[in-house]
Amino acid sequence: MLPLPKHFDENEWCVIILIILGTFLLKLPKRIPTSITFLILLLSIFIPKMLDQIIASIRPYDLYRITDTEKYELFDLLLDLVYMPFGYVCIYLYECLHPRNIQIALYILGWTFFAVGFDFLLLKMHVFNYHGWKLVYSFSTYILAITVLVSFYEILLYWYKKKKPILPSENRIS
Repeated sequence: MLPLPKHFDENEWCVIILIILGTFLLKLPKRIPTSITFLILLLSIFIPKMLDQIIASIRPYDLYRITDTEKYELFDLLLDLVYMPFGYVCIYLYECLHPRNIQIALYILGWTFFAVGFDFLLLKMHVFNYHGWKLVYSFSTYILAITVLVSFYEILLYWYKKKKPILPSENRIS
């Protein structure tokens, strides 16, 4: 079992509140097929987890801490649940807006600014503790991550339209 934090303070409350808010966001009306939604949610956990492991945890980088300690604790795991609604809402709104051409680049740029702002909030709530990392570095990280997420969705959607649905209860997107 993962250890609990030694001090229950603002970063743990921030994670709990974000998980509750994220749960409501995942209940938006269905616009994306279930199989694609599932894969988007997995990728929304995988990308930040991979980047956090490379940038925050592995020496020689070790540029920031997540929550209070160097050791992996329960709230580090729970923080992963915060990323799922972020990726889902990003793709949900992308599906609603149907951006094309330059609009796609502007959409990704807008989400990147939102993500950096969100990062700033998490920094102020001591969810992230920088020592060597600067908030401006997050811009390139997020622009890459959101571009991968949107590209992954476009590829999934392309194949979804060409093939039969993975789950029998899914309707095709026209």
